[in-house]
Order: sequence, then C-alpha cells, then structure tokens
Amino acid sequence: MNFIRRSLVAATGFLCAIAAVANASTIHCIPMTSDEIEDFQYETEQMFEKTIDRLIALPDDQKTAESVLRPWSRLSNEIVERFTVLTFLAYSELPCCRDAEEALEDLLGYLSESVVHNENLIHSFITFADRALVENGEISPYDCHSLNCVLESCENVSGSLTSVDEKVLKRLTDLSSRHEMTPYRYLKGQAPEKVASPGSEFTVLSLNTCFVPGRYPYLFGGVLLPWKDRVSALADKILSVNADVVCLQEVHAEDASNALYEELKKEYSHFYTAIGPRVLGFSLESLGLPSGLFIASKYPIENPQFTLFSLSGVQMNYGFFDFQIKCGNDPIGHIYTTHMQSLKYHQFDQIRAAQLSQILEKMEDDSKLTHRNVPFFLCGDFNIPLGSDEPGLELINAYFEDDYNRDQDAVNAENRTCTDYFTNYFFSPTKNFGEIEPYFQIIDYALLHRYLGSSEHEIKTLQVRMNDLHQPEMAISDHHGLLTTIKLKEER
Repeated sequence: MNFIRRSLVAATGFLCAIAAVANASTIHCIPMTSDEIEDFQYETEQMFEKTIDRLIALPDDQKTAESVLRPWSRLSNEIVERFTVLTFLAYSELPCCRDAEEALEDLLGYLSESVVHNENLIHSFITFADRALVENGEISPYDCHSLNCVLESCENVSGSLTSVDEKVLKRLTDLSSRHEMTPYRYLKGQAPEKVASPGSEFTVLSLNTCFVPGRYPYLFGGVLLPWKDRVSALADKILSVNADVVCLQEVHAEDASNALYEELKKEYSHFYTAIGPRVLGFSLESLGLPSGLFIASKYPIENPQFTLFSLSGVQMNYGFFDFQIKCGNDPIGHIYTTHMQSLKYHQFDQIRAAQLSQILEKMEDDSKLTHRNVPFFLCGDFNIPLGSDEPGLELINAYFEDDYNRDQDAVNAENRTCTDYFTNYFFSPTKNFGEIEPYFQIIDYALLHRYLGSSEHEIKTLQVRMNDLHQPEMAISDHHGLLTTIKLKEER
C-alpha cells in the first residue's frame, strides 16, 4: 500500500466525511457495496488483460504509435482513475471500505504481475521501438519522448530480461535519446494566423476544465457529466469568448486533447496538447497523471517549453508551460500557464510556494533573453486561496499585478473562481439548495509581472462563467474562467 498512499491518499482524504453520507442512488457509477466492488475489481482486471493481450498479440508489422502508444496512454489513465476510486472508498467511513482496501491490494498485485513483470509485454515494446527507431526511422518528437520513457523504465526489470533483449534495449534507449523529443504534441490549426500592431492588445482565456478521467469529475469537482459529454459545450463557450490565446488545465487524456482540437481547429492556428505526459512504464513509480495543460493560439508561437516542477505532493506531472506569441518576427508577449499542487494537505502550501518560486525564477531568466518590452503574463489554477495565509499568496502580492482581485474584499458567489458546491450537492441528495455548503474560493489567477518588461502594459481581467449553482447537472466545469485583455504599449 505504500505506493498507493504516497500517490493517492493525499488526494482523497478530504472526501472521507462526504463519503460517509453518500449512497448508491446518488453516485450510480461508483461501487458502494461489497458486490459492486467485486464486480468493479473483476471489470478492471479484464480491462487490463484485454489491452495487454492485444498489444502482445499485435503483429510486428502493425506496431505503430497509434496502435501501441495510444492504447497504452488510455490504459494508464484508466488505471489511475480506478485506483483513485478504490482509494477514496478505502479511506472513507462507508461499510465497504475494507472491501475496497482489499480490492486495491489485489489490483496493485495484479498490475505488478501483468505489467511490471510481464516479459512478453516488455518484449513487445522492444520490438515496437526497434521498428519505430530503426526500420521505419520516423517517429514524432512527442511519441519519441513517450517511447523513451517506457524504454528507460525497463531498467527496473532489466535483471529478468533475456540477454538478447537487454542488449537490444540498451541500443534502443541510446538511439531514442538521440532523436528529437518534446513532452507535448504540436497540432496545426486551420485558421490563418492573427497579426497584431504596436499599441494594440491581445486576450488570454484561462480555465480549469475538470476534464479528468472516468469517475474523477464526481470526486474532484462534483461535475456530473464525463468530459466526453461536455467537450462540445466547452468548445462553444471558448469560441463565444473568442480569446486570442486559450490556456486550459485538467485536460488529462490524449483523447480529450484531440477532441478539443477537432472542435477548435477552424478558429485557432496553433495547438499544444498532451503537455507533460506521465508515461506508464515498467515501474509502479511511473503511474500517475500528466500535467493536463492545453494551449490554443491565434498568434504564432515561439520557444514553447514544458517545465516539470521540482516538488510535487502526488504522482502527477505538475508543471508549467511557457511560450512567446509573435507579430511577424517580434514577440508581443511571454505567457506562462500552470496547474499547481492541489488540496489542503500537510505542507502542500509550502509545495505551492516552491512551485511558484520556480516559475518566477524562469521568468527572470527568460527576461534576460528578451530584448523587447513585452508583458510577462502568468495564468492558471494555482490552488492558492485568496485571503489565505499561504506563502504563495505573499509571492503573488510581491511580484504581480492582479487586476481581477484588485478590489475584492471577500470571496462570494459572484466573484468565486471555484466551488465545492457540486461535489457536496451530488453527495447530499436530500438537502435543499440553501443547506448545501458551497465553499467558494478564488484559486485561479491571471497575473502580470510588475518588474519584467511590463511596467507600461495594462491588463483587465473578467470572469467567464462556466456553471450555475441552480443547474448543477449542466456545469461545464466546477471552475469559472478568467479572460484577460493585455493592452500593449509601443516601445519608445
């Protein structure tokens, strides 16, 4: 259980009290009885087995990134989601908690046997890598990054491989490391690039989408519909806002990124998706969620980079993505977007402060390479509550202009960016509207750096509503978005 506790208990412990009042009629898709947990465990094992057997049986000449890496990515997301559901139940006060704990132990053992120590599966990946890197020789930078992660994880089980596979593995790992690798996927949109002029402005939309896998929206946000049933509504909202740059958080699955791209590609020119992947390999330490960041831009983008945070409290690739947007050959803004450590847990406030400090350090370094007076703008879900005593809030106040919160006296139903109302609503079906604790927060920010080329620029930030407490079933997300207009000043 050590792996599970390290990676997931911190992310579910605060739900135990809520779980105590839950019932099967409210959360029909979450197993709540011994029989349902047994069925859930069997269904999960069958899902593992089906995907793994298909990969092993796939003929070598049919092994491609689409036939190997895509289903592998889906399996990783499903594993994390199902482990999280069981962990949630195991640490609850429900009668089924002991059954959930036993199922969790069994599935952890099953995963170790069926994935980590599955020599046939390892050999299947080695043959795919040989075909992709040697025979074919063409593989996208994103897929090469993912494949390299899998190959490097084989070190964990190298002692159990045949001598032939060990030699081939070493050769392929060295070969993949010499290929171009990017921890994100670039996709070209169909819209023509936008051109700005000096003294004009550009807009940025930031939003946590709650596009988390499977049953996650119930447990983290209380959003009733899975992401597949919200993607069109989210895209419609984004298109109606018509921001020049869109920065999204919690778009965790490659399939979710692709679905959003298809909805937005006619109106945006450049996309960066599947940012910061956490690739399942032959080590349980590799299990976890990707960063969930997603970018769409009408402007050309230069120098995109994903930076993994040095500190994280759970096994998720928390980090930040930054890039310059350009007008012709000149940058007109440097944008940073992030999703920082979530949850109010022991020392997590210190982790958030360290993560924000890491962003500030890179902004400072980047400013030394920028010879134009461009705005340095940071947005995203910081998970730092406005009005708290968190050290991260001190950093925000010290280094940034925060237009949205300039005149905020207190967090309320109107200015909130996030709420726990939907989670509490779905776990409290017998309560009336006024009896449900909404727990309003402002944890999403849109900030202009005060000191890095931004003194002459101006920002104005407005809320973009994504839900209504009176229509919880229609919520697109449990967060509202922030739309920021950045007015540029001509250089003198």
